[in-house]
Amino acid sequence: MKIATEVAVLASPDRIWNCLIDFAAYPEWNRFLKSVTGQAAPDAALNVDLQYYGKPVEKKTGQVTGFIPPKYFSWAWKHKFGAWFLAAEHVFRIKETESGKVILFQEMYYTGLGLKFRRREVEHMVKLSLEKLNDDLRHRLEAPVDAPK
Repeated sequence: MKIATEVAVLASPDRIWNCLIDFAAYPEWNRFLKSVTGQAAPDAALNVDLQYYGKPVEKKTGQVTGFIPPKYFSWAWKHKFGAWFLAAEHVFRIKETESGKVILFQEMYYTGLGLKFRRREVEHMVKLSLEKLNDDLRHRLEAPVDAPK
């Protein structure tokens, strides 16, 4: 299952990238990814506290699966029962269009039998969560320079 969102951001690809990989600042602005510890580097291990829309905080242990600055970052995790039950990959892509517009694309890819009975609920909850992150990032980067972030 793929869930995708996008948002235009009035910031350079480098500024968006730097905001996304500044894990230490996430608690200041990010309502979905509450905390990320680890390195923003290829194959690095990550510990992530995330809060899907309307749900309590969940702790995930994952690994960076893609790292191409300042365009592409992804990480993946699997359920404690194993990937056969549930696995996910969170992808961030930053693209500057020919017109100079910069767009952040977020995609979540889910696989596993755990989706069989909760697919619609997961789709709705994850889409709202990704949209919250898009809004939070846009507000952080588009805030006036002298305004608190």
